[in-house]
Amino acid sequence: MLTTFTTLFNQVFELFLLMGIGYALNKAKMIDDNGSSQLTQLLCYVISPGVILYAFQMKFSAGMFTNFLIVGGATVVVNVGSIIVSHSFFNKKTVPDPDKRSVLRFASVYSNCGFMGYPVLQALEGTNGLFYGSAFNSVFNLFVWTHGMLLYSGKLDKKSILKAIANPNILALVVGILLFRFSIVLPGPVSTTVKYISQLNTPISMIVIGTAITKIPFKKIFTGGLLWVGVLIRNLVLPFIMLFLLHALGVKGELLLCCVVLSACPAAGLTVLFAKLTGKDEIFPGKLMTLSTILSLITLPLIVTVLKVLKF
Repeated sequence: MLTTFTTLFNQVFELFLLMGIGYALNKAKMIDDNGSSQLTQLLCYVISPGVILYAFQMKFSAGMFTNFLIVGGATVVVNVGSIIVSHSFFNKKTVPDPDKRSVLRFASVYSNCGFMGYPVLQALEGTNGLFYGSAFNSVFNLFVWTHGMLLYSGKLDKKSILKAIANPNILALVVGILLFRFSIVLPGPVSTTVKYISQLNTPISMIVIGTAITKIPFKKIFTGGLLWVGVLIRNLVLPFIMLFLLHALGVKGELLLCCVVLSACPAAGLTVLFAKLTGKDEIFPGKLMTLSTILSLITLPLIVTVLKVLKF
């Protein structure tokens, strides 16, 4: 158990070192807010789709495709289950402030499964991890741009639904599935380019998260009872609930590991971004995301270690 934890801790710590570079670059004013936003755009609309396409560059296997669908179905269970639990914990009585209630519900349900999840999965399971992670993230995007946006804005319009469906990651998924289904290999130069783009995901995503953490004074990150409750639910309670629920439903081995790793990631960066988009206060969601990210150095390896020890 100690060996497994140490291995996972080291892998997550490597990501934190990259985050530290982003933190230092922002403090040194080598990457400002505008630069960070541009890198985020690059990640969301170029690099992440490249990761998805690269994951599908393999010969078709009926077994792999079945597993892909299983992960997609498991992700629906994870999101719906998380929504039910988060709404039960954070209601009008426990959190009277509607803005904080929305943030706590959002952060509990939606993890940083893209920026932080992909690098961890790639380290643990290689290309298979990215392949199954694409299924998880596709369902995640549909939920986050519909239910997630509804939490912040209080309304769900046609534009939000179309944005969820037309997300470049969803389009890359559709293309990737077609390439995989018919065992189509991209031409040499194109394939190499996609590979190079996908390799940018880990360093750039961690650097971007590091720049975001500089916005909150360090000593204020750890203050606030509601903050700690939200992080506890996000980092430990919900991942463990999903671990045992999915196992009970028959999801096991590599597939369970992929689902649990992605659901155990810290609060999504969209926790802050959606606050900006809807004109809400950014301090509380920023503190929650930052504290959740810092504590994931311990909680993420712990959850994966428990999964491996139980031999699920």
